[in-house]
Amino acid sequence: MKTACALMMLLTLTGCNLAEKMSTIGEPPELSQIQDPTRVKGYQPVSMPMPTPTVMRAEHGPSLWEAGSRAFFKDQRAGKVGDVITVEILIDQSESIEMTPSIERNSSGSASVTSALGLERKAEKLFPFKQRTLDKVKADLPNPNWLDVKSNPKLSGTSKYNVNDKMRFKIAATVLQILPNGNMVIAGRQEIRLVNEVREIQVKGIIRREDISASNLINGEKISELRISYGGRGELTDMQAFPWGQQVMNKILPF
Repeated sequence: MKTACALMMLLTLTGCNLAEKMSTIGEPPELSQIQDPTRVKGYQPVSMPMPTPTVMRAEHGPSLWEAGSRAFFKDQRAGKVGDVITVEILIDQSESIEMTPSIERNSSGSASVTSALGLERKAEKLFPFKQRTLDKVKADLPNPNWLDVKSNPKLSGTSKYNVNDKMRFKIAATVLQILPNGNMVIAGRQEIRLVNEVREIQVKGIIRREDISASNLINGEKISELRISYGGRGELTDMQAFPWGQQVMNKILPF
């Protein structure tokens, strides 16, 4: 009953998604509305280990020069919640892993009962007909085997993993949160629609204000807890994915 209910729920959900896709045939995918990143589903404020806060006292009077400033009158770098900063991502890395596992094990075991207070004959009723017949044939032999087990499992295979990642782009991000030690949590999102395909780029991470250049730009290698998402939705993405029925079978089948 539980399996049938789960299957019905799956078919209902799939039917809703199918109906939604059918209703948009011939129309390009819609761009999502601009909204507050902190109100997006799944958003959680960042909490990181912080040092003990210290109170700084000004020893001099007002000055045109502010701490960390790189401009004469005002520091143009992002420093407050809501400020915008340019993030530059440059990734060029290759990974290669090759494994050839081979395992072989041989095991065997046997058990025999010569006498069990005469109860060994009554135990014959517990065995199938063929086994009882075999036991009677072996009854005249010394130490007849009641259990004989042999195992010879083998495992061999070859796997290769080659990845070559190259990614280079710039994206504007917004400061969402200022941590107690002054580090800033940033997040940026960009959507581009090309014909009937929408490409989505998302960047998240934690930066130090000292790492921001004078042109208000920060490189990806200086972003802590960096998260990059590059994907899309539309006809091209649908053509590259397995049909939903095959996806269900891939999740269910254990082999």
